[in-house]
Amino acid sequence: MKILVILPLVTVLSACSMLDRFKSNKDKVIVEDIGQNEVGPVVGEQASFEWNELDSLFSKLEVMPEESRKKAVKELEASGANFSLYFSYDGTKVSDKDSQEVAKHIQFMQDNPTVRLRLEGHADARGTREYNLALGENRALNVKKAISVSGDIGKRIEVVSYGEENPQSEMDNEAGWQKNRRVEFVYQ
Repeated sequence: MKILVILPLVTVLSACSMLDRFKSNKDKVIVEDIGQNEVGPVVGEQASFEWNELDSLFSKLEVMPEESRKKAVKELEASGANFSLYFSYDGTKVSDKDSQEVAKHIQFMQDNPTVRLRLEGHADARGTREYNLALGENRALNVKKAISVSGDIGKRIEVVSYGEENPQSEMDNEAGWQKNRRVEFVYQ
């Protein structure tokens, strides 16, 4: 009978002692090099990312006045530029055909150095929500990479992924899915 009373107490106490061990290292990061040379573990304080650092970066960029931006974007539309690039199923690469469209946007960004661009990545409804968010992000990042080969343009580009959340087509077939696998150019 004593064992039945003592055993749960010992279990609870041992579990509590293990919790303290995890709490004490919550602000520490241990990095180990598993290379050929023996290096002991390095312990350092964990760095934290502050969103206000990103805000200060964007606040330093000049912003084009809204009326001027709208006029410039209308001129780009009039030139026949597409504001959406479409992708194959599970595809993230910018095709050769789409590279010509990207070139129009590169020229526009170079001609308008104060305009900013948001690339919105999308996916069709097949796949998990998390997978589609990642897929949309990878598509937008690849478009950003294609645009950024020309100078400092990349600093003015923001990438957002909506995954399957904002479909262009509600049709549940290949024709509808094709319209939803896209990256949209939104100038700001």
